[in-house]
Amino acid sequence: MLLNRLIKPHSSLYKNISVKSKEYDFFMKWDPLRWFGMWCMTLGGFNIVKGNEDRYVFWDWSSGTFFIYLVLLIITIWTVLTSNNSKIPKTINDFRSILYFLILGMLSLLMGALSQSLSIKIVNYFPYIFYYFSVLLVFSINLKQKDETSSIMVNGKRLSYLIVSSILIFLSSSLGYYLDDPIISTVSTVYLPFLIVSIIMPIHVRHLQRARMYGLFIPAVFLSIRYPWFLIPLLSLFFILRTYHYFRFNIVFPTFAVDIE
Repeated sequence: MLLNRLIKPHSSLYKNISVKSKEYDFFMKWDPLRWFGMWCMTLGGFNIVKGNEDRYVFWDWSSGTFFIYLVLLIITIWTVLTSNNSKIPKTINDFRSILYFLILGMLSLLMGALSQSLSIKIVNYFPYIFYYFSVLLVFSINLKQKDETSSIMVNGKRLSYLIVSSILIFLSSSLGYYLDDPIISTVSTVYLPFLIVSIIMPIHVRHLQRARMYGLFIPAVFLSIRYPWFLIPLLSLFFILRTYHYFRFNIVFPTFAVDIE
């Protein structure tokens, strides 16, 4: 991270900014990490329609219309408004949470598609819903902070969640391939090994951490290859969060680093 090289934690400048950073604690209450996933789902719906029009669409800056940005903004506002509502599920743990995330996932996809057209068969959305629930299950596995630098895994439903998650990813990849959707079929195929490793090596929390991180990172990368304007909100939020966490807690987060037991 460039900031920790330019502004050292022991410097007076760092200490001054660190004090100021406390004023932005409210931002984390808006659950900004969840924005990444919701943005990817929304753009997934957008991609279903665009990809159906042109299977080989690549690096298309012109697709970044006002309407799709407006849809992303609406999804973000919804996430912010529900972030501190205790009645809104945050993880999958019962039928009510499954129903909520199913409705939220479909609405996100449909709103993204609405920016182009809705003349797409409903089956085209299924691979994205399968992927969405697969990653949700991974994030629903309980991780508790052990200390400032590491976490521990609370077993609970870890194995059953990972197995179901792997089945959903396999279905997403297979159905995506059958429907000739190169984005979701490739994203799911690339992601599957992270889940398999998490299953066969259960004692290492780092594998579950990677499954979480790359569950968001992989679709974001592939969608950005088609729609490079998506990098603007992605990178903006990423660096805002990194800057906040560095000056507020002297840590690098979000990060691709994992705990090494």
